[in-house]
Amino acid sequence: MAKIFLAPRSNETSYKNFLSTIENGIEYSIIEPFLSGEGKKLLSGRGKLFIWGNRETKKSSWDKMEVDDLILFYKGKQAAEKEGKFVYAGRLLYKQHSRDLGLALWPPKPGEEPWTCIFILRDLQPIYIPVSDIAAMGRYKPAFVVQGFMPLSQIGVNSIFEKFGTVDKLLYHYAVKEKGETSDLETSREDLAHAESQLYLLKIGRTLGYDTYCPNSSSQVAGEHLKDCTTLKQVPARFIGGELIKLVKEIDVIWFKDEVPKFAFEVERTTKFGSGFQRLVQLNPLGTKLFIISSSNNRHLFEKYIHVDPFYKTKGSFRFKTYSELESYFKAVSEFDKLRETFEK
Repeated sequence: MAKIFLAPRSNETSYKNFLSTIENGIEYSIIEPFLSGEGKKLLSGRGKLFIWGNRETKKSSWDKMEVDDLILFYKGKQAAEKEGKFVYAGRLLYKQHSRDLGLALWPPKPGEEPWTCIFILRDLQPIYIPVSDIAAMGRYKPAFVVQGFMPLSQIGVNSIFEKFGTVDKLLYHYAVKEKGETSDLETSREDLAHAESQLYLLKIGRTLGYDTYCPNSSSQVAGEHLKDCTTLKQVPARFIGGELIKLVKEIDVIWFKDEVPKFAFEVERTTKFGSGFQRLVQLNPLGTKLFIISSSNNRHLFEKYIHVDPFYKTKGSFRFKTYSELESYFKAVSEFDKLRETFEK
């Protein structure tokens, strides 16, 4: 009987790691230098790998993992949600204790311990299991949440096999994601979605070689300060001056190249599209590409504003991108950055 392990993915650092090595995956070439002979033999030729890990404090639980054991990834409740849920599942393919591999995959912040207990998954798939279902089967308290990597109680494992017969039937039963959940940003509180979108845009811009600007760089997301990804404290006045700069400096994120604003982004979660359009359009004479980032449900608002003056005359400069598209772009650029680091070593 396979064991089942529960892994959180929503604390201060694990969300970013989850994006880069689970949802995005890692190319074999990135981890190959750090693998044991056994690992190279097993994983060579598999292409993209889905990797997770734990710190030394969780090694006792990690030690109990065996090939084909099931890992369920937990995401805490957000916004108006009543409870947390398990959003991904995968089977253990390989594990290796390696400080060097952990440092290569997830460089820790100053003062933090690296993730050294590494494991690689197969058959990764999205699921939706309310945490209350797992709590009931494991006979945990109703307020149960996953605060650290842990094995599901034997009572819980037995209950699952009694109810579903096999792990595959459990996953089939919960395979459909929560209706309407298209991205993490869609379900976050408005202020969190706004700041997190800015963080993604700043990181993408820096990775692509642009100078980045953000007016509220004092904000932070999951322990990361926007200022750490912002290279410009002020909007360069070489091409933007006078009264114009008063509006431009309030744009959510701008990417510059040689002091020329190449891309500008407004993150709009609510109906306040007009002010975002008004700020962006100031940059149109400079040939800047102008973006509205918002929920897919707000596309009609974008279309409403783009068809009225003064925006209609320059509508070719504006683009609408959803939160989901931004997340996908961030994941792709993050993967590219890791590949580049490996290639240039």
